[in-house]
Amino acid sequence: MVSATSGRLGVNGREALFVLSVFSLSRLLVFGAMVLSPLVVPPVQRSSTWNLDDPILRPLLRWDAGWYLTIAKHGYSYDGHPGRQQNIAFFPLYPVTCRLCHVITGASVPLCGALLSNGAFLVALATLYVLVTGEVGSRTARLTLVLLAFFPGSLFFSTMYTESFYLLFSAQAFLAFQKERFILGGCWAGLASATRLPGILLLVPLLARALPRLKDRPVRGRLALAAMLASSGLAGFMIYQAIAFGDPLAYLRVQQAWGRSMGPLFGGVVDDLASNSHPSQFKLLDIDAGLTLLFIALTYVVFRQLPWSYGAYTLLNTIALATGGTHSMARYLSVLFPGFVALAVIAHKWKWIPWLIIPVFALALAVFSIRFAQWYSVG
Repeated sequence: MVSATSGRLGVNGREALFVLSVFSLSRLLVFGAMVLSPLVVPPVQRSSTWNLDDPILRPLLRWDAGWYLTIAKHGYSYDGHPGRQQNIAFFPLYPVTCRLCHVITGASVPLCGALLSNGAFLVALATLYVLVTGEVGSRTARLTLVLLAFFPGSLFFSTMYTESFYLLFSAQAFLAFQKERFILGGCWAGLASATRLPGILLLVPLLARALPRLKDRPVRGRLALAAMLASSGLAGFMIYQAIAFGDPLAYLRVQQAWGRSMGPLFGGVVDDLASNSHPSQFKLLDIDAGLTLLFIALTYVVFRQLPWSYGAYTLLNTIALATGGTHSMARYLSVLFPGFVALAVIAHKWKWIPWLIIPVFALALAVFSIRFAQWYSVG
């Protein structure tokens, strides 16, 4: 897929081979760990509703993947009780695309989901290579891809989750903004906002990139159209909920059923570290909280090394996520690619950092993959 799109993205053959190698090696680690997972840890018994007969696809369908499966197969449902976990909490673009793939090709929905997620991740890596090369050079771009692909949360780029779609759409939006193609960027941002709620925050880099050109009347017109396109995904989902269930905010109300709510600024980080501080136990929240603190620190580097639109986007996303607690932060942070650019910039100054971080990331990615495949929560 990289070779088919490399010309359009501006990636030559050698660069395309590098992108493909990073993708292949990282996914080999994920799938290999999943295959070996029964030999490492015993499975946690869960509802057979989300357990597939296919032994290859089965490890990819865990936790929230089941919600996307139900949407793709049966559509949305909401009984008006926000205290119950319901699939209206999940945004529509990914499961609808899985459904379309199933209808067009006849392949099963889980197979479509796996192919779409991995394919989108591959194209996202190629897009990021072009984007980061244009900002800070190809050496940093290559290291950025390696760090992101082997990050523990990158597990979800291969499962039936929305992370691959969101990474692709946000990277394409930034690339369009970089070239001042604001309407195209607004279209990509609109797809992102139909994939996940934070997609609406892509309005920030859009406005940041257009700000120096606001004196130009045609630019103001394009910016207004781009802003409407960027918010169209979220707006469309809310309109659907208003028509189908009489509540345009149903997707927000049911978040309480998962225990997520807004709290003090970074209060979730402090609480999770304080409640999981016993040194003799492996604590997932310790990892999530630690990664959150790392990205907070990396935001400073993003502001220093990249246009401020990247820093503002990363900071707003990190704040929004950290105020609700740090559970699942490894997954949420995996799509905040400016943080990986910042880490790559630092790694070029201190040459020993990649030799330390990449093996640690790879080991954690293998552990996350093993645990996820056996129904242990990793985000």
